[in-house]
Amino acid sequence: MRNEILFALAFSENTWYIDCMSKQHATSEHSEEPQETRTRIITAAAKVLAEKGYDATTLREISREAEAAPGLVHYYFGGKDQLLVEVLKAMSDRYTQATEVLSRSVAPEQFMEAALEQPVARITEQPEWYRLRYELFVLGLHTPLLAPGVRDLLAEGRTSISKAISLVQQSSPIAQSVDPAVLASLLLAVFDGLALQKIMDPAVDLNAAYQLLVQMIRSLPSGKE
Repeated sequence: MRNEILFALAFSENTWYIDCMSKQHATSEHSEEPQETRTRIITAAAKVLAEKGYDATTLREISREAEAAPGLVHYYFGGKDQLLVEVLKAMSDRYTQATEVLSRSVAPEQFMEAALEQPVARITEQPEWYRLRYELFVLGLHTPLLAPGVRDLLAEGRTSISKAISLVQQSSPIAQSVDPAVLASLLLAVFDGLALQKIMDPAVDLNAAYQLLVQMIRSLPSGKE
């Protein structure tokens, strides 16, 4: 009899939670589109995660910042891990868009130097972006469910860099014989590695490192010899 009562209570509580979450979702749907809700939660998560770090951040704090019911965060993202993936993807998309704008506003022969200034500015002005990125890498290594999200994030980064390399190749003989995808993999490793060194040791000279990187890229075979 006691087990039956406990089962009934557990079932009732679970049903109540699902019902509440559905009502929260329905209420949000009346006021805004699902994508708008997702975006608002991601924006709030980026702010809280940047301020407090991954471990100290709670979903309740994120929902409070987003002015959204806690059930909605679970409904759209499932948990803090997946939300971190979405935050970093959103930030990466923003930098990709900035690179595309840069390609239209800078002379072709100056584009490479201008584009390589972006990672320097990012680590200088927004080091929390890289800190969160490294935390995601660690989570991805130890959490199989997160591995696809980390893999997609890295793939998107390589694709963005590869597009920028292709733009340089179209307007100059630099590295014409190099596969943009291969060079993109190397450059992404350089960006992440230099940022980590700078975070751990502020004395690291990023500007000198990136100036040398430009020289190394310019010395690559043009393919026209």
